This record gives sequence, C-alpha cells and structure tokens, in this order.
Amino acid sequence: MLTPKEITQCLNLARALDLITSSRTIGGVLYVYNSAGHAKSWDSFMAEYPLERLQAMVKKRT
Repeated sequence: MLTPKEITQCLNLARALDLITSSRTIGGVLYVYNSAGHAKSWDSFMAEYPLERLQAMVKKRT
C-alpha cells in the first residue's frame, strides 16, 4: 500500500508524463482520467504504472 506522499508523487509523475489529466474520488474510489476523458480506477492504473515504472519513464525522458 502506498503512503499519501507516494500517491501524490505518482499522480504528479503521471501528469508530467501526460498519462493522466485529472483525478477525482467517486464513492470513496479514486479515479484518474486520460486526455480522452476515459476513467480508470486508481488500483487499475497503479497495476499498470507502479511508482517505480513512472520514475523510470521520467528518467528516460531527461
């Protein structure tokens, strides 16, 4: 389980990588939205893009 700080870090990295444009909580579940407006639950997003992968993707860009 991620800490609140790690969740914030993941959200910031995902935004910087243009993977998501926004997020919101619906019924206690966090959802992230991509530029096309498609929603994905946070758990599903994190299964695809764990913190380590997001960090590696940012390092590759620089």
